[in-house]
Amino acid sequence: MVRIRRSVISVLVVFALVAAGACGGDDDAESSANPGADATTTEAAEPDAAESDASESESTEADVDESAATGTRTVEHELGTSEVPVDPQRVVVVDRRGTLAFLLDLGVEPVGALEASWLFGQPFHPAIADQAEAAGVEAIDGTDGPDVEQIAALEPDLIIGMVRDMAGTEAILAETAPTIGLSWSFANPIDNVLMIGAMMGMEEEAEAVAGELSTALEEAAANATDAGTVSVLGLFGPDDIRVYRAGNLYGQLIQDLGGEVVPTEEELPLVDGEDVTYISLEQIGVADGEKVISLVNLSSEEEGAHLEVVEQPLVQALPAFQSGQVLETDPQLAFGAAGVTGLHLMLDQLAEFLGS
Repeated sequence: MVRIRRSVISVLVVFALVAAGACGGDDDAESSANPGADATTTEAAEPDAAESDASESESTEADVDESAATGTRTVEHELGTSEVPVDPQRVVVVDRRGTLAFLLDLGVEPVGALEASWLFGQPFHPAIADQAEAAGVEAIDGTDGPDVEQIAALEPDLIIGMVRDMAGTEAILAETAPTIGLSWSFANPIDNVLMIGAMMGMEEEAEAVAGELSTALEEAAANATDAGTVSVLGLFGPDDIRVYRAGNLYGQLIQDLGGEVVPTEEELPLVDGEDVTYISLEQIGVADGEKVISLVNLSSEEEGAHLEVVEQPLVQALPAFQSGQVLETDPQLAFGAAGVTGLHLMLDQLAEFLGS
């Protein structure tokens, strides 16, 4: 029997609870350009004559809060330019990846977010489910694209999320509330954190979070040893087998931690600059790394489809499966679906596995 090392969801949840206390389509590692963000603040309206006559000493905290609440910021994003509230109170997330988790990490508590039960086995990633419930985040149905009526009923003052997950509803959403469209960087979650921080006017908070992640990576890389050759596979189903390369976040971390990603581009050419190549089961032999990172999503349906591929004799014949050097892990950690906690857990898993 092949020994397969696997992350356990209960461990993931424990990490999430610890991080919560400390911090107060493709579901793979597809790469995408991360747009620059430019956000500037528009000053609140000038006070009327009565307010002008009042002295500064008579200004109250309530006045300051009201001024902040009525001010807007001009934000340039993937869909264009929007005037958004300086201090939004009812944020809706139309994104099944990392926007919800990163907003929670930054201290923002959205009123609703797009659910992805088919992917996670529950509306939100298990690592942030308790935190989302405590914040009162309502799960928005995304069966046929985001439920725009459900979103409107939440009376949002800001809608934010990945454009692709908006599924053509951008114009309707923009009529409901100011809408920020994001273009996710699948290979660089640190950039995603900084982008969301800029969009929300929380640059300092985002830089602090990104700094912690960068420090953790530097420390892990400093302790790296020769990890040998590693293949990164997405065995998502008999007709959905993917091989990831060095440009993918997992590939980047493998290299940072002393490993070499195989097959190389020379051995298996990339198509259209993508960091993933779709192959048939008969081609699985190209994944001949001494170790294998096998990506599997969390829902029972996804796990079942994964198991169907893993049980195939051609997969079992791979060197890493023969030696038991296989780590099954959640690809959504790489996107930030579990927030900062998930990214730290991902790094810890890889450091331990590659160092063994």
